[in-house]
Amino acid sequence: MPSFQEYFVRERCEPKVERIVFEGIDAAELNPAVHEALADPALTGIVICPSNPFLSIDPILSLRGCREAIAAAGVPVIGVSPMISGRAVKGPAAKLMEELDMPNTAAAVADYYGDLLDGFIIDDCDREQCAQIANPRRQCRTAQSLMRDLASKRQLAVDTLSLLAELH
Repeated sequence: MPSFQEYFVRERCEPKVERIVFEGIDAAELNPAVHEALADPALTGIVICPSNPFLSIDPILSLRGCREAIAAAGVPVIGVSPMISGRAVKGPAAKLMEELDMPNTAAAVADYYGDLLDGFIIDDCDREQCAQIANPRRQCRTAQSLMRDLASKRQLAVDTLSLLAELH
């Protein structure tokens, strides 16, 4: 099994992925500063940024106690979809989803995160997926999620904070 660097750099993400394994995850620990931040009474929300759920977010969430610490924080958790119109903004997320037998949709990413999320932001063009994403425990909002410049970055931050405020 190739390492991530071999797959990503040398192989240019070309080999088909059948599974993803985080070697050493059983011995890895969440940084104490993260535990402190999640336990801080001033914490008002947690945002899972629009990144590859398998290669960027899962290595963090798979750390022993991470999901539990997030849940124990008692604040809304918002995810921002890395998928727009069935495509990843950057990187191999869409390819991995296909190879792992998942639809290339924002809704599939929300389902992947599951009960961790209280809210999920998807791109305006994927608006029809809100019906699949929303449930009694999870809100769905649309926004212009492709960050092309400082103004669009700020607007997505405002939209994300607005959803956090609604969930308080």
